[in-house]
Amino acid sequence: MWTIEVLRARAFRLALAFALTITLATSGAFYLIYLRVTTADVAWVEALLIDESAKSVGDSEDRLRRALDLRLTRDLRRLDYVALFDGNGALTTGNVPTMPAIAVDGRAHLVREFPVPGSNDRTDSAIFVARRRPDGGVLLLGRSLLEVYALREAVSRALAIALAPTVLLILAIGLFFAGRGSRRLARIHNKIADIMNGDLGARLPETGEGDDVDKVASAVNLMLDEINRLLDQLKSVGDNIAHDLRSPLAVARAKIEGGLAREATVEDLRAAMADALDHLDRAAVTIAALLRISAVENGPREKTFEEVDLSAICAGVFDFYEPLAQANALDLTLDAPKPTLVRGDQDLMREAISNLVDNAIKFTPAGGKVRIEAATVDGRPLVRVSDTGRGIPPQERERIFRRFYQVERDGRSSGHGLGLSIAETIAKLHGFNLTVEDNNPGARFELRGADKASLALETARS
Repeated sequence: MWTIEVLRARAFRLALAFALTITLATSGAFYLIYLRVTTADVAWVEALLIDESAKSVGDSEDRLRRALDLRLTRDLRRLDYVALFDGNGALTTGNVPTMPAIAVDGRAHLVREFPVPGSNDRTDSAIFVARRRPDGGVLLLGRSLLEVYALREAVSRALAIALAPTVLLILAIGLFFAGRGSRRLARIHNKIADIMNGDLGARLPETGEGDDVDKVASAVNLMLDEINRLLDQLKSVGDNIAHDLRSPLAVARAKIEGGLAREATVEDLRAAMADALDHLDRAAVTIAALLRISAVENGPREKTFEEVDLSAICAGVFDFYEPLAQANALDLTLDAPKPTLVRGDQDLMREAISNLVDNAIKFTPAGGKVRIEAATVDGRPLVRVSDTGRGIPPQERERIFRRFYQVERDGRSSGHGLGLSIAETIAKLHGFNLTVEDNNPGARFELRGADKASLALETARS
């Protein structure tokens, strides 16, 4: 089964195609070399014979005989076939018994089968040149192509010897990488099967090589982390909704039942209805906050982002909450001297900052201070809301951003536990990080964004 998967793997098919391409390219290169070598050798033989015949055709018969004997024995440009025929066609000297069927024109001619001198049954391919002498005789020179054919065979053998290991090596490399890729994909497939079977903690394996598969696996793992976080959040949302809505609805029902009792007066009925409405309003506020979070998370807001000034937004929030701070005997201050420009939704950013300020006022006792700051620090926009209240214990600093999580104040919880969750959702939508630190005393919330270069990036994305 593994072998079949390897053979079907894309890496092996690519290696096979590459091996075929290399084979064809190498064969073509060797064939060109083969043609070049053999053609050049034949051309050299033809030129040699034509030159020798041209030089020797005018020599005397005695001198010609000595030259022909020399060419047949010791000369490096030796001739395999020489003959001198008289005007009647009779052989006067040489090792060729009969004239081959070629034209006497001083040009080179190929004779496929010609008897080898001194042998009765052997034939050979040779190139001949015949040239007529001034006395009417014919000078015949020839050379065997045995060496040329031997060279061709050597080149062909070298081609076969060189191609076979090359193709085998490429196929072996293809098998190696195909097997490696198949094992890697099998591990990924197994992890996907585990995730589909309910193991949401499983993650796709990464090799750390940084290749395309690793990038996809890393992106999928980040997606699984986010899905896991959302599922964990979703698991608690149902219980929290049921818990937060059950109490006001149960109290409202009890108040209404008490008001409808036979012995109840009109005043009792009015008081019961007022209390019931108050608890129903709390339930409506909780539902509205949940719908608001859903709208922020799922709404296509990025397309409507524009350049906004966080300093101006902070100034507007300051003006809105200053009367409430004075009513609670708090010192509310603003420090936003310069514009702090970002790309975002002005209404959403105002809501996030308002939730932070409202939270600070709510948990700061009389006589305390609440400070709102907006600035650009190290090229990054920053909004800071700090107070001098009792602060947030370190073990609760991550929990406060969970939905429906409520910090107890004076032995009881306050609000519906969704304000900070909404603020964090808006911060993430805008690429900000919402963190909380110790203000010594009190708490300090910081909305810190990306650097100024993100403004251009957000513009391009929009």
